[in-house]
Amino acid sequence: MDVRPHHAPAPLLRTVTLLVTGLALVTGCGDPGTEQPPEERPRPVQTLVLEDPGRLAERRFTGRVEAQHRAWVSFRVGGELDTIHADVGDRVAAGERLAELDDSDHAREVEELEAQLEAARARQAYAATEYLRAAQLVEEEAITQSEYDQAARQRDEARAEAASLQAGLALARDRLAYTRLRAPFEGAVAERRFDAYEAVPPQEPVYLLEDLSQLEVEVGIPEEFMVYREHLQQVQVHVPALNAVFPGRIRTVGVDVLPERQTYPVQVTLADPDDRVLPGMTAEAVFRADLGPGEGFRVPLTAVHKHDGEPHVWLRGEDHRVRRQAVELLALDRGSALVGDGLETGDEVVTAGVHHLAEGQPTRRMDAEAP
Repeated sequence: MDVRPHHAPAPLLRTVTLLVTGLALVTGCGDPGTEQPPEERPRPVQTLVLEDPGRLAERRFTGRVEAQHRAWVSFRVGGELDTIHADVGDRVAAGERLAELDDSDHAREVEELEAQLEAARARQAYAATEYLRAAQLVEEEAITQSEYDQAARQRDEARAEAASLQAGLALARDRLAYTRLRAPFEGAVAERRFDAYEAVPPQEPVYLLEDLSQLEVEVGIPEEFMVYREHLQQVQVHVPALNAVFPGRIRTVGVDVLPERQTYPVQVTLADPDDRVLPGMTAEAVFRADLGPGEGFRVPLTAVHKHDGEPHVWLRGEDHRVRRQAVELLALDRGSALVGDGLETGDEVVTAGVHHLAEGQPTRRMDAEAP
């Protein structure tokens, strides 16, 4: 009997090898039920870090003094700058002459049109007399109807010529007057762009005038302070260079943030500035707000939501995850809520996106990371 070992056919060996390899891969993958879920993506939120309510009652923001009314003044006609009456730093009255162009061409045009108008008026008077004479003669049948019509036509043409020259003379006199540049309001000269004997194009800015009687400061107010805008009681403007404080009044409040600063523009008018305050000076706008009844933190209404029938807010921790916090509502107004128990100084409150969060959810600040 042949007792030599038998070798399995090659196809069978390949099949066995594939089965063993497949079992090894399944074993290596482990139990699918034990796989960890992918990490949650942080949800973007807007937040507000709570500060001591006592310090929130007064806030200071730095800006620069500006003239509320300022304007570039230009000639309405072009020409060579002949005379400069006002220079940088000069105070000028409304209507005061600032500069003059060489007016010789315009003056000559006015003289020529005046002479032409005088001659046209003489022709008009003669044509009118001839018409009256022709009207009498045609009644007496001393001239023909065509001769009368010709006299009437000459009268009308002379009248139209005189009217046209009168209008042209008025425009020429205006152009002559436009060679004198006058201040549109009382103020100070902040800038002058042309020197004597330079050619000045029409409508090209020559002088920058600023009205120093009405000064203001524009400051950027961050979002967390805008919730107090309805509670402002007093505004003052401090000018460090003069060591002086002036009463202020809010003139405008922007409704959208400035993209370059991510703050809301607020313009504060100085109610009673003196002559020492000048545009360009650094100033601080000091806002004092009435925080309402009771002690607590004022937060936007968008931060508060109901959970189990009670008011809550989301707090963002150092690990960037949020947790729900019950709070006590002390007062409500149009855009904010005064919150008592439940919050502390330094808490980071979510102010937008509160209805899309879950306990322990990771978050990222939208206002800090947005472009």
